[in-house]
Amino acid sequence: MIKAPLTGTPEELWRRRAAEKLTHFTLYGGLIRGAYVQANMVVEEMAQSHQLGPFETYFLGQAYLAALLMASTLKGNDRLNLKINTNGPVGGFTVDANAYGEVRGYLFENPIRIPTEWKEAPFTELWGEGTLSVTYVREGKRVPVTGTVAFDQRSLARGLVHYFDQSEQTSTALDLSLPFAENGKPLAGAGLLLQALPGCPDSVWNTMATRLNQLPSIGDNAEQSHSPSALLDFWFTDASPKILGNRSVEFFCPCSKDRFQSVLQGFSPEEQADILLNGPFPLETTCANCASVYQFSREELAVLFQH
Repeated sequence: MIKAPLTGTPEELWRRRAAEKLTHFTLYGGLIRGAYVQANMVVEEMAQSHQLGPFETYFLGQAYLAALLMASTLKGNDRLNLKINTNGPVGGFTVDANAYGEVRGYLFENPIRIPTEWKEAPFTELWGEGTLSVTYVREGKRVPVTGTVAFDQRSLARGLVHYFDQSEQTSTALDLSLPFAENGKPLAGAGLLLQALPGCPDSVWNTMATRLNQLPSIGDNAEQSHSPSALLDFWFTDASPKILGNRSVEFFCPCSKDRFQSVLQGFSPEEQADILLNGPFPLETTCANCASVYQFSREELAVLFQH
């Protein structure tokens, strides 16, 4: 992966990256599980690498935050894919996350083109009708498991709440927050997920779900890189929050020039001959998931296609 450079000294970037965390916790002695993520650099690197405008950053940034939260229960080499396909201008996205806190993915439409005749752009029309799918790939299991539901067009958070209710029969509350500066630059990215576990009384769950919807902007707190443990104690002090662990989160893709080289070697002899004859040179290959570009000169390709 080739990341787009961010501004700041090495020390500043190290400090910022150290604050990028996903925190697992429980409330009321294990009646509710939760996950909280601060992913400021994840959103910024995503926007830089994919060359996103503010509008595009908002939609894909929310998807990254949601996928990281959903991956909080994964273990080992488990991974998941969150995908939305719609017929509106946004079109949808596909995002992968794993148990190591790594996330990658892309919008189907970049830039997002809103019809010029639209005077307003409500979320329901921006998204359009479509489906939301979640695929789990479990370590040691040959067949991935996918759940698909009709997408609730009002927001990604509402769509995922509907997914968990319909596909996994789990009461869920979700907040995704991406504050922006006046110049359109993302300031922070934060997400908070609560889920009722078996045996959780309705009264307890309803209280916490309502609490989440009444919290001040969690994105504003993330911008200040506040301690997750301090935030959880402040937000849920009466629910006895217990932190189970933390993991780092990162915009990361395992792509490499070697991987694209293998793809090129798989081309037919006729395709390889056409590339050597007509170019263009250098030949550029781009990873859809992270926008990394790998170049191959004519000399490199001539050697590559001999094998």
